[in-house]
Amino acid sequence: MPEILVDINYSLKKFVNNGLDENSLIDYKEKAQKGFLKLEQLHKSGKIGFPEVVNQDISVFKEFAKKNTGKYNDLVVIGIGGSSLGIEAIVESLLPFGYNALSFSERGGFPRIWVMDNVDPHKNRSILRHCQPEDTLVCVISKSGGTVETLFNFNKVYSWFIDNKVENIHDHLILITDPEKGFLRKYGKENGIKLFDIPENIGGRFSVLTSVGLVPLSLLGIEIEKLLEGAKHFLNNGIEKALYLAAVYLYFMDNKKCINVLMPYTSRLGKFSEWFSQLWAESLGKKNSNNGELINFGTTPLKSIGAIDQHSLLQLFKEGPNDKHFTFIEILNHIFDKKCKDTISKDLNHFKGVSTGELLDYELRATELVLRKAGRPTVKIVLDILDEFSLGYIIMMYMYIVSIIGLANDINPFDQPGVEEGKKYINGLLGREEYLEFKKAFEQDYIKIDEYII
Repeated sequence: MPEILVDINYSLKKFVNNGLDENSLIDYKEKAQKGFLKLEQLHKSGKIGFPEVVNQDISVFKEFAKKNTGKYNDLVVIGIGGSSLGIEAIVESLLPFGYNALSFSERGGFPRIWVMDNVDPHKNRSILRHCQPEDTLVCVISKSGGTVETLFNFNKVYSWFIDNKVENIHDHLILITDPEKGFLRKYGKENGIKLFDIPENIGGRFSVLTSVGLVPLSLLGIEIEKLLEGAKHFLNNGIEKALYLAAVYLYFMDNKKCINVLMPYTSRLGKFSEWFSQLWAESLGKKNSNNGELINFGTTPLKSIGAIDQHSLLQLFKEGPNDKHFTFIEILNHIFDKKCKDTISKDLNHFKGVSTGELLDYELRATELVLRKAGRPTVKIVLDILDEFSLGYIIMMYMYIVSIIGLANDINPFDQPGVEEGKKYINGLLGREEYLEFKKAFEQDYIKIDEYII
């Protein structure tokens, strides 16, 4: 099988003035190694479980999907953050562009996929208007079982079933949640709804290769076993690559690169960049170290797509503040890639014999060189093809890299305390009795001066 490559050349001092010299590379790789050893200890103790996904029994997911193939025209996934972004990343990467516009037979009897993440009335109404209730399967995903946005949307969709007089509504539902606690677990058990467990020791943003992703993806006909094969191949053969990438990221985080740009040269990895952004930001953006020291750690992830953003963001990347580090993802062999045989004018004869993928490759390499000459450090991940295997590999690789970086800097990359305060205010504003003190605090502190509202 073609190996996935990591190219760190243009992050080295040999090529960019502010890059790593040989000693820095050694030092930061040692720092990454320390983070890796901490991760291994957490894994062995059972506190962190995401590396174990490669050993899970997926037969129950595949059997469920097989039993439901051809039964539903639409699959609505209700979830947010770690319960939606990974699914969308894999769907966009592997299913045809415009998949939902294909007919039922063209889709092979698999359903269309709609993701109801935000509490956005326009988006959610539009999704339901595309669906016929009798032909719709709804998959509700929440690790805690109590995510406000997810439960609100679930309640709205349940009412939609009632309003349309659907019988046996519970047969149209799947709940994916904590194995023991939370509203969804309780509700599912009480009403005989199909339940799948999310392992307790795997957090939401690390959960795409658990039931969270594998159940809906198997319903879409995606070969989930190959995703796990790719993830396992990383664990067996790719740790060294992750350590080098982590070392480069660690160095530039310590050297005033406060923005981390992920720029795949394919539109198919746009949602992957959004998944990466959550993984990076929520794992590494921490106020305190593990010993309570105030450090305000982290850098800002930024999604960029080549070649599109050469015509928007590249101007800033090249000539704006030198506060960014860039990661490109290159695909060597694109599906549906054909050479240009004819041109509409002799003025376009330079296109003859060039495939779309070759042009995209020229675009990437030109951008690499432009940024290198401007002293902007970059790395590149090279995939032979973008398929289930390579996608599983880079998903697991980035979960390792982010964990290593956090643990190497003595922060907890597996919690998200900064998210919790806002949740308490929201529940207070919704009138939940156990959060009324936060409603009072909100009303006291949410103050603005009218003259500055213009």
